[in-house]
Amino acid sequence: MFTRSDLSALMAATPPLGVSIFLPTHIRGSEIRQDPIRLKNLAAEAIDKLVATGMGEADAEAFVEPTTALVDDYAFWQHQHQGLAVFLDGDAARWFKVPLDLDEHVSVGPGYHVKPLLPILSADGAFLVLTITADEVALFDASRFAMAKIEPTNFPANVDDVPGQPDYENLSHASPAARPQTGSIGATTAQVYGDSPTEWNKARLVDFVRRVAAALDQHVADTPVPVVLVADAQTGGHFRKLTTLGPHLVGVIDRNPASLDLTQLHAAAYAIMQPHLGQARSDAVERFGALHGGNDARAVTDVQAVAMAASQGRIDTLLLAEDETVLGRDDATTDTRSTDDACMASGEDHLEAAAIGTLHHGGAVHLLAREDMPEGTLAAAILRY
Repeated sequence: MFTRSDLSALMAATPPLGVSIFLPTHIRGSEIRQDPIRLKNLAAEAIDKLVATGMGEADAEAFVEPTTALVDDYAFWQHQHQGLAVFLDGDAARWFKVPLDLDEHVSVGPGYHVKPLLPILSADGAFLVLTITADEVALFDASRFAMAKIEPTNFPANVDDVPGQPDYENLSHASPAARPQTGSIGATTAQVYGDSPTEWNKARLVDFVRRVAAALDQHVADTPVPVVLVADAQTGGHFRKLTTLGPHLVGVIDRNPASLDLTQLHAAAYAIMQPHLGQARSDAVERFGALHGGNDARAVTDVQAVAMAASQGRIDTLLLAEDETVLGRDDATTDTRSTDDACMASGEDHLEAAAIGTLHHGGAVHLLAREDMPEGTLAAAILRY
């Protein structure tokens, strides 16, 4: 699963020369045997493109050497998704198995090319799924395609992971003054502590859920996306009272998540999210239309201006025509983006840059068919200021 944090890591890497390889893969069947051969052929294509930049052939072969380990890893190919993305910087490889049927493609140039992965991160499909039981808290990055577990550091692992809880000594083995002692004097600590009163168990659960809610609130504040909670009715009720997510909490599934496998969990969560995600896109288009119709300066359609605003973190919502490209590059001296013939060979894409910049700064990106774009433009942005 490719997440916003992965996108940020790739952006931070910024190799002066990077190789991005995309290919479709197979989950099962005899076609799996084709996949390592396909990667090997694409690696050879990457070598040719590196040589075309002026790199020596031996150096180019060394650059893509990390793909050899993947090609020869039998177990790696037995556990695939619909697509594989591989990024090379000359030292190591980063790869992502993604739920997208990717086209074969090799890109060589400054930084990495990530546009084929943007559908996973678009606001039309990105959300979180939180599951809570007394035994486990789990958080998943999800999209309309699939979901994958992530490991935030500030979440309690389970109800026993909450510090500062007083031990409760069960008094059922104590002897009332008017009654002889019952039970075994040698009862184990586990037996004594396992039979806690209802009030104490409830207070313990509430404190646990409070800490989970606070951790998720902070997580969503840093990366605003909608959330679906899966928990039993009691736990879900406590969470709704304690969270500050507001409209970001789109739905709660009152069910023990342990009773669902990953596929069932994703299907149940996406069934709740699907109407919300579609409405979010419609609302964004309507909002842009209202601003643009009122000549509000926050509604921008010029592609170069949109790309620059994205790099400055000024875009709240971006509407982007999918499968379109506008080549250009940054001009650091004039703080503009140019599209003249001299820079076309760089292969940099204004639309990709706009999407990446928007996502990196916490904005929302909606991918639309060209015919559905407002004003017939390739990019339409709602600025924060």
